[in-house]
Amino acid sequence: MATLILSTVGGIVGGPIGSAIGAVIGNVFDREVLLKPKAREGPRLTELQLQTSSYGTPLQRVFGTMRVGGCVIWSTDLIESRTSSGGGKGQPSTTNYSYSASFAVALSGRAIQGVGRIWADGKLLRGVGGDFKSATGFRLHLGDEGQAVDPLIASAEGAGLTPAHRGLAYAVFEHFELADYGNRIPSLTFEVIGDAVPVAVGRIAQELTDDMIDGAAATQAVTGFAAYGDSVRSVVETLAVAGGAWFAPEAMGLRMRAGLAADHAIADGEVVAAGAARGKHGRAMAAWRRCRTM
Repeated sequence: MATLILSTVGGIVGGPIGSAIGAVIGNVFDREVLLKPKAREGPRLTELQLQTSSYGTPLQRVFGTMRVGGCVIWSTDLIESRTSSGGGKGQPSTTNYSYSASFAVALSGRAIQGVGRIWADGKLLRGVGGDFKSATGFRLHLGDEGQAVDPLIASAEGAGLTPAHRGLAYAVFEHFELADYGNRIPSLTFEVIGDAVPVAVGRIAQELTDDMIDGAAATQAVTGFAAYGDSVRSVVETLAVAGGAWFAPEAMGLRMRAGLAADHAIADGEVVAAGAARGKHGRAMAAWRRCRTM
C-alpha cells in the first residue's frame, strides 16, 4: 500500500517526524488516486461520417407557398464535443459526448422570396417568428443570379472550389445540435415562399417551358405548386388538370386555353379536315404530339 511505502520512506529520510508526514501523504494518495472510482463515459459514436444525397436527385421548382422536403447537397462530418462533470470528494467523474453537424439543403430550382416554418422529423423546428427549437446557426440563400458563395462552405472546401449555386435556393445550418434527433441529420421540411401571392397555372406552364407555351389565358391561380417529375410535359399536364385548361397548337408552340368556348353548331355539309382532333381532350392530345418531351 502507498501508506506503508511512503511511511517507510519518510522514516528513512526524516526519522519519526518524517514517518508521520509520509503516512499522511500516503493516505491522501490512496484516497485520491489508488482508491478513487474510475471515471465514467457516456455514449459515444464510433462513426462520425455523414451520407449526403446522391447525384441525379430531381429538385423541385417552387411557385407560390409550398411545404417541401429539401435535398442535402453538402455537409461536414459529425462534430464531437465532450464535457466532464462530477469527480469531487471520491466521486467518479462523467464524460459526456454531444454531436453537431453543418450542412446545406437545396430547396428550389428557382429563386424564392423566403422561408417560413421548418419541421424536423415532423416536429416544429422553426416557428413563424423565426425562433429555432434546437441550437443552430442558419443562413438562407434565395437563389438569385447575384448570390455570393456561402462563407462556411468556402472555408471548408476552399474559396476557389466552392460554387455560389446561382439560380438555386438553399439553406445552410451551422453547428446544428443533433442530440434531439438520435445524433443524425433529421428529415427536414420547409415552408418555402416562392412567390408572395398565388400564381396562375398559365404563368407556371409558360416559365417551365421557356415560353414554348403561351399561358396568358389560363388565369386559374394556385396558392402553391412544386414542379417535380420526370418531364416538363407531365408537370404541365398536371397544371392543365388543376386549372381546367387545355392546349391548342399555335405557330411553333402551344397556347394554354381555359374557360368555356362559345357553342358552334356544325352546319349541314360542313367538312371537318381529315385527322383533326375533336373535343377538348382530343385537341390537347393532338397539340402535345407536336410538343417535345422535356
